[in-house]
Amino acid sequence: MARMCAFCSADAVEKGGEHIWDDWIDRAQPKKSLYRARKRYAIDSPTIEYDTASIGEQLPVVCEKCNSEWMSALTHKVKQTFSRAILDAEPFTLDLRDAALLAAFSFMKAVVTNHALPDDPFFTRAERERFRASLTIPPWVQCWLAAYQGEFRFSTKNSMSIFGQNDPHSPIFGMEFCSHSYVVGQLALQLLAPRWKRIHDRGRGLLMVSPNAKWESAAIRFWPNDGTAVSWPPSEYLGNDAIQFFIKRFGNPLNVPIPRR
Repeated sequence: MARMCAFCSADAVEKGGEHIWDDWIDRAQPKKSLYRARKRYAIDSPTIEYDTASIGEQLPVVCEKCNSEWMSALTHKVKQTFSRAILDAEPFTLDLRDAALLAAFSFMKAVVTNHALPDDPFFTRAERERFRASLTIPPWVQCWLAAYQGEFRFSTKNSMSIFGQNDPHSPIFGMEFCSHSYVVGQLALQLLAPRWKRIHDRGRGLLMVSPNAKWESAAIRFWPNDGTAVSWPPSEYLGNDAIQFFIKRFGNPLNVPIPRR
């Protein structure tokens, strides 16, 4: 049976699909470049790190129409706005429109990565189809920006984890969180979203965990955005060791939750 597109009711392609790291990046690199890539095939599988001459890997989880139309348009806008930051660490300042653009890109990549895993999708069909129609991000999603400088000239990382709180006395017991970290060149993005594990609880209010204050100098929350300008890069860059702690920073034990208004 064909797999359904992550964003609509059409069948996903059997080959090809959405690039994990967009193909314009390959074309922008000098010939014979090597990239440092990391990936996991399942949430509980080990991370594989490897050198590659191309970062053109695709995930067949979307249909041709979605991939070639609105997803392509979103990717093109990100290229126009953030390519110099990705390739050369050129500083930028986000206004509300650009923050919404980058958050939409982060959410799209999180959904695509999630659908490549064997588990049930974290985000509901209604949320994903609403995003396809209007790029509306679920209201409880949060996104952060960071800057990465590794030992290689150009690196990519794509990591997702879904986790919960095992303490039955915790106010977030019964909830689970999706954390997606995405690194392309110098730019690091991280998304966090909550939900109740049991379907019949999902009409209840949500709580959101907050990152440890020690990350404030290295990771900037840019979504939700109230219109306040956000400048990148932050005062501290993430190196090879720090990026691994950044990717796992929302795992157990979780910090004190803050209520969602």
